[in-house]
Amino acid sequence: MTRRGARIPSWVTDTFLATLLTAGALIDLSNFDQTVIDALGYRSPDPVAVALILMQTVPVAFRRRWPTTALIVVSLGFFGDRNLNYPSTLAIFGLLFVFHAVGSELPRRRALVTGWSTIVLMTLFTMSGAMAGVVTIGTPILVFIFTSFPFILGLESQNRRKAEADLAVRAQRLEFDTAEAVRQERARIARELHDVVAHEMTVATIQSAAAQRLMGVDDEEARKAAREAEQAGHDGLVELRRLLGLLRTDEPAGRTPQPSLTQLGALVDQMVEAGLHVDVDIEGEPRMLPPGMDLNAYRIVQESLTNSLKHGGPDTTATVTITYRPEMVDIKIVDDGRGAASSLIDSASGHGLISMRERATALGGSFDAGPRHGGGFRVATSIPCDNS
Repeated sequence: MTRRGARIPSWVTDTFLATLLTAGALIDLSNFDQTVIDALGYRSPDPVAVALILMQTVPVAFRRRWPTTALIVVSLGFFGDRNLNYPSTLAIFGLLFVFHAVGSELPRRRALVTGWSTIVLMTLFTMSGAMAGVVTIGTPILVFIFTSFPFILGLESQNRRKAEADLAVRAQRLEFDTAEAVRQERARIARELHDVVAHEMTVATIQSAAAQRLMGVDDEEARKAAREAEQAGHDGLVELRRLLGLLRTDEPAGRTPQPSLTQLGALVDQMVEAGLHVDVDIEGEPRMLPPGMDLNAYRIVQESLTNSLKHGGPDTTATVTITYRPEMVDIKIVDDGRGAASSLIDSASGHGLISMRERATALGGSFDAGPRHGGGFRVATSIPCDNS
């Protein structure tokens, strides 16, 4: 008993079909009345007639495994049966099944040559019999239709299977591409979340610590540091809500403008307020960059300065150099912080450097980061841009 939905093997179906066809043809042959045979001028059934029937029916069992061999054997049986003028039986339907197998199972070019050449040969054979008066003139037409129709159906079956296979491949490729797109989008959102939260929380933490140290010593500066910590927390929440909003809507972008290098001044001011000395050097002619490139460039600078603030120690100075070239934008951030190198290298499993590298490589750029000779840390990236 087969499982529900399981397909029966083709060889089982073909064997059953061959057995049924053989039994029908032999019963058909044995039921011919000798008077009718004599009246129609047929040769009387004998062992040769049985052998020719078997040649036309038994090969149906292996028609899909060896279609060319099955066609040759069945055709020879048909030619012998007709040439010796035995009574017609159900064995002739063996031609129908093997021609269908030739069209559906053989490679298309080979199927066309084998199928059509055999059809033409059989048609010419029966046409010669019609010219000799052995059969009627309509017999060649019937033979042509009887052989070409299943052959064409076999070709269509092969085309359908090929189309289904191509469709399955395309569906699999689409599924892979969709999964890859989802993975990349998740990585992009993870980078955004990390960079926003890490930056704003670092600033808030440092300013909160400064407020505690100055409390009772310089209350005005303490309040200023507390306001900066509050603002950093507020900005982090705004960015976090914006990113989460993108996950809940089909809108391509939120209402808040994306950060860009044009906002570098505000970022620097925030870093300075948090205690990091920052110098900015712009080389070349500044220009508008594609939105995705602009955002990633800004995030790389933001993450680098956040690391300098977090790991560099007191009185650290960071220098941001942005060089605009015709086909490239170079970004370099160096600091002279004490212990920055060891802190970052020891936390290599973190997401900061990974996030910056992913941003650069996603744009087809290069990325390099590491400790500087004499202390401090260096981050450098080059991102190609399209000026068209």
